[in-house]
Amino acid sequence: MSLMFSARRNSTNRSVKRSDEIAKRDMSQRKKVIRKVQELGGHGKIEITKAWTIELPSQTFRISFSRDNLHVWVNGKAVETTSYITDQGYDVDLFFAIADMEGHIYSDVEGNEMMNYLLLNGEIKGTDYQTTDMCNN
Repeated sequence: MSLMFSARRNSTNRSVKRSDEIAKRDMSQRKKVIRKVQELGGHGKIEITKAWTIELPSQTFRISFSRDNLHVWVNGKAVETTSYITDQGYDVDLFFAIADMEGHIYSDVEGNEMMNYLLLNGEIKGTDYQTTDMCNN
């Protein structure tokens, strides 16, 4: 059995975090993992959890990430990430450079619900609500 998250509109009363709430979380109990840019694994497919298109005055960015392997892509190119993970719960923080900004993807899991946040220089630029679907393999 495996858990799969599917995108849905946030129809529950689940609260959406603000930028300052994400920034003040205690990261001291998390493991730090640096993910070097590398080739795709055996099957060669990218398993995208979420992707955002961000339009800035000077450039448009397509930012994608995968919770499966903690990879992030900017405009289709894999970038190095610093990830913070914990043994308790499933929350993930991914930090990466994008142009002259700090990118941060925070994936917040509560029960069978997940909110994915994209922050640039500490400000939320996109969110995505997903729920789990149970399926047998």
